[in-house]
Amino acid sequence: MTVRVLSIANCKGGTGKTTSAVNLAAELGVRGYRVLVVDLDPQGHAGLGLGVSARLGSANAHTPLLRAHTDYGGAAQATGEDNVAMVPADRGFDGQLGNSDIHCIAAALAPLRHAHDLVLIDVPPAAAALTICALMASDGVVVPTTLDPLGLEGVCQFARSYHDTMLRLRAAPLGLAIAPMRVDLRTNVERETLGQLRTAFGPGQMVRGVRTDVAVSEAFARRRPVRHHRPQARAADDFSGLADDLVQRFGIDCAAAFAEPAHGRPEGFSRGVSWR
Repeated sequence: MTVRVLSIANCKGGTGKTTSAVNLAAELGVRGYRVLVVDLDPQGHAGLGLGVSARLGSANAHTPLLRAHTDYGGAAQATGEDNVAMVPADRGFDGQLGNSDIHCIAAALAPLRHAHDLVLIDVPPAAAALTICALMASDGVVVPTTLDPLGLEGVCQFARSYHDTMLRLRAAPLGLAIAPMRVDLRTNVERETLGQLRTAFGPGQMVRGVRTDVAVSEAFARRRPVRHHRPQARAADDFSGLADDLVQRFGIDCAAAFAEPAHGRPEGFSRGVSWR
């Protein structure tokens, strides 16, 4: 089977990128997918959400961006989540690259590809060089967004930049999956923004979103995914549905995913709520 690499990216901050990385990794890990999270955001919040931080003097997610011919072979750490490993961020990374190879992240992942079914790269906003390196390693891009005018503009800006970058580098275009976050469709603004996203990108690029739920921030404060903090929370169900969509859209496979118990799907494997 072929490992899939997905960047979770948006040029706008505060859209739920890190929350998505942490909760999707936990959701897919419990189903048997072997997931690696690469935390390219120097804030290191994905590591915090999974209870992992870079070891002093050890390789981390930013090492290949600083030095050529380095990889993630010794950088991945186990987490407390089933089947989920993490390459934590260098929280002292200042954005200055010491390696000009835009394929450095792809090369760094090479020693770990055989051991994983899915790699999720948490990409920081407003970091063009890091975004390009992540895209060059990826098979697809998940774009979390809030349903408001600024969120819509952020998605459109990212899409323009993404297409311009892929054209300039003569790289094959990747599939986009736009995922609404903190959804509350009781408001006119959110319903209108969702309609504008559907019109601009088509329903085929929209995936299920995650409703507003205080359990998400509570879980993050405890450095746990929401499915373990409050498994009955609506956000836990929504992340399950989002995971379903991404598995289908990007063809993410693993042998364990098809070994379901006789009584049906594993616990927590649900259909969620559709915003498409």
